[in-house]
Amino acid sequence: MVLKASIFSLLWMSVINAQTEMNFSYEMKYGDGKQVTGTASDNPDTLDYNYFENLLDINTFYGDNIYFYTQLEYSNHPVYGNRRSGLDSLVNTFYLEYSDDRINIKLGNQYELFGRGMSFYTLQNQNIDYDNSVKGLSFKYFMRENIEISALIGKGDYFYRSNPSHRETDLQLNSSVLLGSVNYTHDWLGYFQYMNTKQQLIIDPDFIRLFDGGTEIHDDIDERLLTDPELQEIFSSWISGEKIQDTVIVKNHNFNWNFYLGPFDIYVDKAWINYDKIFGDEVFGSRFYTAVYTDFMGTGITYEYKNYNTPYLIKTISNLPIVYREGSSVLASRNAHTFNFGNEIGHQIDFNRHLFDNINILGNLSFSYRHQKEGMADLSMVDFLTMSEDSEIYDYYPFRQMYLEMNGWALSERLYYKIGFDHYTEFNVGAKNTFAITIPTQWVWKFSNGNSLTTYLEAQEKTVTGDIPGNYTDYYLSTSYSHRGKWIITGFYDQEISKGKTTRWPGFDFSYYLNSATQISLFYGSQKGGLICANGICAEQPGFEDGIKITFRSLF
Repeated sequence: MVLKASIFSLLWMSVINAQTEMNFSYEMKYGDGKQVTGTASDNPDTLDYNYFENLLDINTFYGDNIYFYTQLEYSNHPVYGNRRSGLDSLVNTFYLEYSDDRINIKLGNQYELFGRGMSFYTLQNQNIDYDNSVKGLSFKYFMRENIEISALIGKGDYFYRSNPSHRETDLQLNSSVLLGSVNYTHDWLGYFQYMNTKQQLIIDPDFIRLFDGGTEIHDDIDERLLTDPELQEIFSSWISGEKIQDTVIVKNHNFNWNFYLGPFDIYVDKAWINYDKIFGDEVFGSRFYTAVYTDFMGTGITYEYKNYNTPYLIKTISNLPIVYREGSSVLASRNAHTFNFGNEIGHQIDFNRHLFDNINILGNLSFSYRHQKEGMADLSMVDFLTMSEDSEIYDYYPFRQMYLEMNGWALSERLYYKIGFDHYTEFNVGAKNTFAITIPTQWVWKFSNGNSLTTYLEAQEKTVTGDIPGNYTDYYLSTSYSHRGKWIITGFYDQEISKGKTTRWPGFDFSYYLNSATQISLFYGSQKGGLICANGICAEQPGFEDGIKITFRSLF
């Protein structure tokens, strides 16, 4: 509180200074209706659902070198997350930054990216209530044009969910980190970065549900409970209600290199990690990621590969490359791959080709699987590409997605079209297997007076086996009319047919731009819940039925 008070005092003094420039961004969301859960079952639940979320971002510039950012939040309830309705929780995020030609210093919430996020990548995404930042101090010094030294120290609580469908977080742990890095750039050798981090995690079984099953961390603890007397004693003490904590040390050495080799743009990222098992000994793990891009006879081709092997480590301050295509299709995005950042090997190849004057063809193939453990069958890459459904492949939790798209302009560039084909397959032991084919399309017609008509039309056939088996046929339609960018009216229709039952989610939205920086939207109707994903972090958004939503956004 003393730190926050000091920063706000500095902010207030800067407000009255003639060299200070401030701008604001405000967003308000209000909703009142019914929340629908368990729609995949024969007996969905419906309960009252409302939210009132207010976010105010304040950007303050003092001269050319000082910048202060703070985000204030009043949410009772937010759309997704914990309530923030008291003065003590009003400040959601803040940092004070000083920079010039040689130095950059930041105090407060640390949102930083090193390399591709293999060791440190902190970010905030309000849509899915995700924030893995730490509060502390960071420092960058530019010794020469091609050498940069960085350091960071921070500490904070990390909140997450035992079940993605929970509206509020129910698990947490404490994390502190010390980081140092050196960046070097050479004209023909490329860009190098070496980084070393030391992280400390305070693990509390009450906050992390250590003795519940379901993950490799939990499975490892269950296995050790059979033979480890010390862990047996810890478990007995925890059962009896005694306060138990463990300190986990994580040491991470990370090297990444970006360079050109003839027609190839190559990026390589490797992390060597020594970390403690929870209530156990130190073990070694590693992370590897590479991406190669080239242009072959007018076709842009990108290949990505990941190999993550830290199965007993909780991911907190990192956000690793997902090696997976995040598309914009409403129906296809509901089949989100279950990432395992501690134990997964993955490949992705993407190509983009421009044909004639106005046609683009793009395609994507991505697949992944877990590392082989003792007792698992030897499978080849061909087995994971073909995804033949048999008992041997299930232990690998394999996933494969194929996507093909054609888009372009026609009729004297009055009509834009996008037609895709998405084939999704994923196997999960003891849970569910998903097979889905989705046809997403988009159509935009531009009128001569500046107005436009946009339509999204999608269809999906999906088969699920396992806990809640079934065959699903889904259709999605939304049509928007934009009147010279001043207002937009949209109709939504979402339909699912399963087990002889048809469920519909109709909706209507009207958005009006009061000016170039201010927008208000009014929605009435129903929306099907589902996954929203960003950077590999996915969260279940609740279904919404027979309600109203109001969104107001303004920059000033």
